[in-house]
Amino acid sequence: MSHEEKVLDYIEAHSDEIVAFMQKLIRTRSVTGDEAEMGRLMAQECERDGLDVEVVEPAENRTSVIARYKGSTGKPRVMVYSHMDTVPAGDPESWTYPAFSATIADGILWGRGTADNKVATCATTMAFRAIRSLGIGLKGDIIFTHVADEENGGKFGFRNILDSGYAEGVDYLFYGHGGRKEQIGIAANGSASVVITVKGRAAHTRALEDGINAVEKAAELIVWLKKLGDEVNKREYPLPGTDTIMKSRFSVNKCDGYVSTNTVPDKCEIIIDRRTTPGESMEDAETEIRRVIELMAAEDPDLDAEVSFNTRMDVSVSPADSELVKSFQRAAEKIVGIKPVPVGGSHSSDHGYFVTKHGKPVASYGTGGVGTHMANEHIAIEDIILTTKVYALTMLDLLGAE
Repeated sequence: MSHEEKVLDYIEAHSDEIVAFMQKLIRTRSVTGDEAEMGRLMAQECERDGLDVEVVEPAENRTSVIARYKGSTGKPRVMVYSHMDTVPAGDPESWTYPAFSATIADGILWGRGTADNKVATCATTMAFRAIRSLGIGLKGDIIFTHVADEENGGKFGFRNILDSGYAEGVDYLFYGHGGRKEQIGIAANGSASVVITVKGRAAHTRALEDGINAVEKAAELIVWLKKLGDEVNKREYPLPGTDTIMKSRFSVNKCDGYVSTNTVPDKCEIIIDRRTTPGESMEDAETEIRRVIELMAAEDPDLDAEVSFNTRMDVSVSPADSELVKSFQRAAEKIVGIKPVPVGGSHSSDHGYFVTKHGKPVASYGTGGVGTHMANEHIAIEDIILTTKVYALTMLDLLGAE
């Protein structure tokens, strides 16, 4: 019996254990900002698998876990990623089953983090556990990286991990995530949070002529900005080596300037979520926004606006034909019966900083998951097992089994 057959048999025989572990992950809350409990759990699980574990905590409760496996040759060296944090559950009344109950009904596991991204945390862990439990050695090194703070840009998570040097010498970033079985992610947009502070002059409403209403000025500015946004949102970028069309994104997502019911507001904050394709630069994106403000100010001398342009995630592009992509394809063909194709997306990801810093290939794959960042997030039990199998075969193929 081949190594692949042994590993697949093991995963099938331990499917109940894998699902139970996934439930445990969902029940262990790790909303961005407090990943400590989840970090402790993952450190224990990685130690159980004989890995060299290090807990990284750049700020209180912002916990990530590094777990190393030393292969016989050390080549290739692969960083295997999952992020442990989730967005908040939101209104409990919106959920059919409690968000952290990990309820199973009709072959579906329900809960916050099922799709984004604890299926990857579960599957990467259990895939390696299958290989390890069978006594199969690997030639290459693995650096398991279970991180905090992805949902907020990665400052206290993956970006901190990379800045601390943990990815030095890495050949590939195996980016675990839920997804569509027919696609392998190799590219993502960059993202920036653009904060525009519109200043006015406070006054009592009874003497509003003495004031300058910052909310009204902001509303007028949003109309100008929407014209730019409409133009930006039509931009497309054909990703080389794929059939993907990546799209630029521009959305005004906040306007807040309330002081009190009887006060003309003297300040209003606008926040724009700007996503740039590989065909754009952050510098050009910032220049366009500043130009809109300049044009409105030329017509309205009372407009006083300051801009803060904050890059959150770098644009990410990797080769469509990397060995990591090919390993995912070979594994997926055997498990799900489809050869997935490399694609890019209009989302943004913390793997962009890895590409910027190290220039090595990234590929992301996973099967299943519905309702990311929504109530009633869920994943099919079958997809948890399929993802675990694909990850296990990818590890054997890419790292080399002995």
